[in-house]
Amino acid sequence: MTQDCHTPILDRGRNYWCDAEASRVGMLVDGDDYYRAFYEAAQRATRYILLAGWQFDTDACLLRGKEAEGAPLPVTLLAYLDALCKRNPDLRIYVLAWDFHAVFAIEREWMQAWRFRWLTSDRLQFQFDANHVEGGSHHQKFVVIDGQMSFLGGLDLCDHRWDDRKHHDPNPLRVSRGEPHRPFHDVQTYMVSSGIGAKLTELFEARWRGAGGEPLQLAEPTGSFADYEPAASTPLAARRVALSRVDPFGMPEGVPGCREITDLTLDAIAVARRLIYVETQYFSSKEVGDALAARLKATDREPLDVVLVLNEHAETVKEEVAVGLAQAKVIKELREAVAGSPNHLGIYYTVPCTEPGVEPEHATYIHSKLLVVDDCFMSIGSANLTNRSTCIDTELNLAVEVSGDDPELQRSIRAARRSLLAEHLGVPDLEQTEGLVAELDERANQRDGRLRQHPSPTPGEREILDVIDPMVLPFDPGAPEVGDRSIFVGGVGALWDRFVAAPKKPTEFMEDRRSALG
Repeated sequence: MTQDCHTPILDRGRNYWCDAEASRVGMLVDGDDYYRAFYEAAQRATRYILLAGWQFDTDACLLRGKEAEGAPLPVTLLAYLDALCKRNPDLRIYVLAWDFHAVFAIEREWMQAWRFRWLTSDRLQFQFDANHVEGGSHHQKFVVIDGQMSFLGGLDLCDHRWDDRKHHDPNPLRVSRGEPHRPFHDVQTYMVSSGIGAKLTELFEARWRGAGGEPLQLAEPTGSFADYEPAASTPLAARRVALSRVDPFGMPEGVPGCREITDLTLDAIAVARRLIYVETQYFSSKEVGDALAARLKATDREPLDVVLVLNEHAETVKEEVAVGLAQAKVIKELREAVAGSPNHLGIYYTVPCTEPGVEPEHATYIHSKLLVVDDCFMSIGSANLTNRSTCIDTELNLAVEVSGDDPELQRSIRAARRSLLAEHLGVPDLEQTEGLVAELDERANQRDGRLRQHPSPTPGEREILDVIDPMVLPFDPGAPEVGDRSIFVGGVGALWDRFVAAPKKPTEFMEDRRSALG
């Protein structure tokens, strides 16, 4: 069944950067599907592979269990990339990682630059990128293979990200560095599109040069991905896809800064008619919270169901201080906004699959960043619904939208959303569309499946919110004044290059970034 869609959301130059035709588009849900797809696709590369991310780990395991036993090449990231270079003398691989703040040092792999640069082929190049605004980070996560095949979303090729869609707990395959880690959910997209591949390559090259890297040597590919589709995927019947960004440094066209993802999210919320479905690691954005509250208060439009799938609570004390209280405030205001209106709000977390009669010890960690509106629009990417993701971090999202009469795309978006909800519930499928919040509330209250009502704001959070406005705390900032970099912006990689490795080409923080993007 198809339904009329809303007013078109995508508006080039306002809420998206570029768009292009695509022969194949789809979702890869959870690390098992994405890591396997990357492993398969990278073997088809003839000339180059570009990897940009928030985090990489040399020992991240791409294949596990029986798949690993029969693998034709090594299954850990660095060994795999190096093997690809050794197998193909024409292949070049470039890895660009955020030069993380020292506060993350304990959580990150030590001596990573040394491992990438000195233990591999000289055609595998690694670069830390510290060229971001004060207080920000590089959070884009994308891969380009021969300018034709691209991956984009919320998943990094690193430890503690792998899981499969069953989310069993325990799962002997869900380990990193020999230690088990909690169930983990995320979403990545794939695209076979030379147009999108060209724009992502342009973006990668600009960031690489802005970070001090030498110009890339990218030869014309000789292979083709025309017949390729990942084995485990959720296809989207989109003929065209759009890319949106957040980047305070600006766009190649010379605009001083862009918040396309933010504008796209706000525009999508404003026109929503029947359904908003969100998965996000954090929801602390004041702008997005205010926009959703305004839509929930509306009494002169069709009844709206809003479904939010979040984490039960912050993973660490650091996260709780940084965004947990701000999220509690947003949730409190959303619950107040919907009271007395004809609209419906459901906020949930999800728990893993355990043995019968065994209560899960912890929730599944939600890391995805996804928005669906009326089953006519879908956005997937790296941007959380936080103040920093909407203002100061570099982010990248993909969007598809039903344009005119396109029942096939609408059906595929609906099927993808239902598949995600079914995964969270632990059921084969979920056909419910009308009265969705009521259905999910009933299941969550009866514990029919793995979905649970979100407890926030808890009594403890309410007590704190009575005396502190978390939005004024510095941990999840909005757009800052872009000025001189502080001693903390350089990151761990900058210290490495300064004292140990070969020196980088010097760059001016603002001027080189703008020049590179020009």
